Amino acid sequence: KKVRLKDAITKMVVLAAALLTKSGKALLSRQFVEMSRIRIEGLLSAFPKLMGSGKQYTYFETDTVRYVYQPIETLFLVLVTNRSSNIVEDLETLRLLGRIVHEYCQSLEEDAVTKKAFEILFAFDEVIHLGYRENLTLEQVTTFLEMDSHEERLAQAIKQSKITEATIQAAAKAKQLSKEKRTTDHGGYGGISSDSPGLTDLGTKPPAVSPTVVADSSRAASSSSSAVAGKKGGMTLGTKKSGKEDLLSKMVKSGELEDHGGVSAAGGRGGGASAGGRGASGGAAAAFSRPAHLSNVVMENVHIKLEETIAAVLNRDGGFQSVEVKGDMFLTISESSRAAVKIHLNKDHNNDFAWKTHPNINKVGFTKDRVLVLKDATKPFPTGTSLGILRWRLQNPAGFVAPISVNCWPSDESVSIEYEVERSDLTLNNVLITIPLGGAYPTVKSVECGDAKYDGSSQCLTWAIPKIDSDNSQGSMEISLDRGVDASVLFPVTVSFFGESTLANVSVSDILSCESGQSVPYSSEVVLSVERYEVV
Repeated sequence: KKVRLKDAITKMVVLAAALLTKSGKALLSRQFVEMSRIRIEGLLSAFPKLMGSGKQYTYFETDTVRYVYQPIETLFLVLVTNRSSNIVEDLETLRLLGRIVHEYCQSLEEDAVTKKAFEILFAFDEVIHLGYRENLTLEQVTTFLEMDSHEERLAQAIKQSKITEATIQAAAKAKQLSKEKRTTDHGGYGGISSDSPGLTDLGTKPPAVSPTVVADSSRAASSSSSAVAGKKGGMTLGTKKSGKEDLLSKMVKSGELEDHGGVSAAGGRGGGASAGGRGASGGAAAAFSRPAHLSNVVMENVHIKLEETIAAVLNRDGGFQSVEVKGDMFLTISESSRAAVKIHLNKDHNNDFAWKTHPNINKVGFTKDRVLVLKDATKPFPTGTSLGILRWRLQNPAGFVAPISVNCWPSDESVSIEYEVERSDLTLNNVLITIPLGGAYPTVKSVECGDAKYDGSSQCLTWAIPKIDSDNSQGSMEISLDRGVDASVLFPVTVSFFGESTLANVSVSDILSCESGQSVPYSSEVVLSVERYEVV
């Protein structure tokens, strides 16, 4: 063991990096080779005695080591290296470490350095690995350190989104209950008014009769009800229904007219918009649960998580105004005894993307063989944490194919909406297509798949499709409107979805043990989500 340690020290360049006061007190020190506390304290305590006055960047040597140091206000940043190290490279390393100290400590006082000690040490570890300097910039070091809080930020964003959604739903429910109470206080005949905000279930079943006929009948019934209410003396219980109300009730009872909630018992307009009404329904169009392909993921000892997001603005006539796709691969290992692994990725990746591996990953192996393994393959990955090991970003939008395209075709008082998924390898879950209607009220005439809901408060129609794959890669829906609208009113169309695979075609083909070379059981999950997706 002593022989191996001696050989390692001989090959090392930087043995330790430390921040000292002028009196020689060590505020922090990071060793990059195994050495005892007495040894490092002896080297650092000897520094002020051996140091001479002079240049800003300077060094001096002893029989065994070299000191390279830089004054930083009232402190000294010191590198302890072996005598065979490259002094030019040591000065570059010293300069970068000095920028890191200034980045994390605005005031170079003892208290400020002590408070930021761990951040500075973590940054030193990114710059120097096993004694050798990594080819990094200050911006890259900052980015790598921020990666540690990715899961926390994601969880906080999801939590805040749920809180906001719950607050909005609670306010809408309170408003609805208040209106119902006022209606009940006035005699209990009104039901929910046609102007009530909220989501109206448009359904997928075409109405049994013409929407125009039902709407006219509802207006007639409503007019009759208003006329009765306007008589002197008010409305009394047991009053005989008008002829039009009685006719509508008989048609419903005889089966000639399906009761979708479009005509209430008192002749007013109620719930289902599939019969022409505008009432409120329970539940929101976006009330999708967790994507089905992630619901039953059982995590193995080795777990891979692929996260990818897309932000795109598409033209209605085709092409992109802007598009950004970025993704991350995270590795989680629960048992340290099985943490020395190498991850083989599929080689059929998308060449339109740029790739970036973690500094401790063997870049040559990834570039040549698409294998993710530590530079020292005998060492294990960290356990018990989610480690980001790979990133990718779209760099050639010209050859990129949009996951889904949507268009609207208005004619008179009807609109046809269609979607198309142009990539046969994609499966999209929980697809929501939201179309603004500019105040016009819709009635669904036909829909090939999914369900539609109208939100009276936002005046938008939401087409919800649970799953789109090769069996329904194209689909359309036709709606009629109670008045004509200009084509420009129907845009921008907003789309959201979750995908079962990445747009960069990143997937794991196998994971092997570095010790035995045999396959290791692993689990994986893919989360392709939308940051912004609009058709304008």
